[in-house]
Amino acid sequence: MPHLFHSFTPANRYYAWFTALHTRVDVLLQAPLTEDAFQTVEDTIRAELSSVEKMGNRFDPDSELSRAVRAASAAPFPLSPPLFSLLSRCLQAHRETGGLFDITVNSPDFRPGLINELELVPFPNNPGGTMIIHGASSLLLDLSGILKGYALERLRPLLASRGITDALVSLGNSSILSLGNNPSDIPPGHCLTTSGNASSTRRHIRNPLTGEFVTGQRTVSVITADGIEGEILATTRFIQEA
Repeated sequence: MPHLFHSFTPANRYYAWFTALHTRVDVLLQAPLTEDAFQTVEDTIRAELSSVEKMGNRFDPDSELSRAVRAASAAPFPLSPPLFSLLSRCLQAHRETGGLFDITVNSPDFRPGLINELELVPFPNNPGGTMIIHGASSLLLDLSGILKGYALERLRPLLASRGITDALVSLGNSSILSLGNNPSDIPPGHCLTTSGNASSTRRHIRNPLTGEFVTGQRTVSVITADGIEGEILATTRFIQEA
């Protein structure tokens, strides 16, 4: 198993790495816990990230997101409260960024404004709601531009509930959560989010206003108090500065 353990007085540090959300996850924890207790925290982190993946991974045909997209063009599809909330935030980000943040941008027949085919209807007096897709049978919803930040925000209360106040969690080195005292320059309680092209040949971010991929080797990093906000800002600023 790709795992290292370091626990010693007085630091009581624990480090592990594994794969989740299609990337490498590095976890550094510090707390007055036993090795078994640290292992339990790691297992809980793994389970939480797996839950996020089963909810919003578009590459998994059995994820909640994939099932919803397949069904919602025929009839309103009920969403869990977490997915309904995340998709609602994505629609809000689309409005706030003037269309630069668009989770439909990788649809096969993408066109500016395609996201308007997506409708979310909240349940009265209950969390969650339904999703409806109007007319666009080829609509694809891609949460890869926000899912890692969302996952980090899910880990905050989880770590706190386990008594972990000092931690560093990295999802692919592009989305990093800093808590308390840790070996990083990221302010405690904040996230560092990076978006862009790591090489001159990489093209994976499309400008939703033009439909064209942003080219050139360049990255944008932002520090925010919220991982979701960081994902939105990093992506939109990368597009704006092209």
